[in-house]
Amino acid sequence: MKSRLIFCVSALCILTMLTASTLSGCGVDPNVKQEEEASTEYKVDIGGDEEEAEGEGFHAYGKGKTDSIELDGVEVSVQDFAVRSYELAYMLAQGNFEKPEEIALDAAVQYAFAHIYFEDLYTIENKAVRYRSATEEQIREKLRELFGTDDFDVTASVLYQPSKQSFEMWMPAYGTNIYYNIDAVNIDGSKAEIITTYYNEFKRSTLFGRTTMTVAVKDGKPVIQSLKTE
Repeated sequence: MKSRLIFCVSALCILTMLTASTLSGCGVDPNVKQEEEASTEYKVDIGGDEEEAEGEGFHAYGKGKTDSIELDGVEVSVQDFAVRSYELAYMLAQGNFEKPEEIALDAAVQYAFAHIYFEDLYTIENKAVRYRSATEEQIREKLRELFGTDDFDVTASVLYQPSKQSFEMWMPAYGTNIYYNIDAVNIDGSKAEIITTYYNEFKRSTLFGRTTMTVAVKDGKPVIQSLKTE
């Protein structure tokens, strides 16, 4: 009876050693939980194009015709203007204008104001909200950069403080992810139409909206000329 017990224990030990050796030979440490090893970054294949999986924080996830174009000898990032379309149409409710001067004054000033301090509005988090100020020239310079014109009566905006001769505003917390697909980029002479569809989630299964932005080159820089929203 005793010899049978010793045999069973020995067999169990040999089996354990063989199992550990097999796992080690496969490059797997049996003492490490496999779910911990699977927590590294990965990539997924969506619609035949490899792209990074959704990450933490706020991002603009673009697909479709995302390559830059050349317009009047100037390189234009269509992805940047897909984001600008979203900002104007859905963050500032300025989705339809045939020329920049048709944008509501306070919205135009706020838009320029926010872009003085941030490259992209969707990245502005709650913890980044703070009181800011800007001069009239700063606002006008940013309007020219964005729209190619500063033909706005900016000092009539509610954000202007006449006593200080400056603009003041609490920076809004726009922070959000943008999921979009650039459907088409139509070039007509010195103008380009960027048609973009937006979705509610990373899988792009629920439609959020669609915009068509016209971009032109002015003084050697691409600027927003008009916007239509469906």
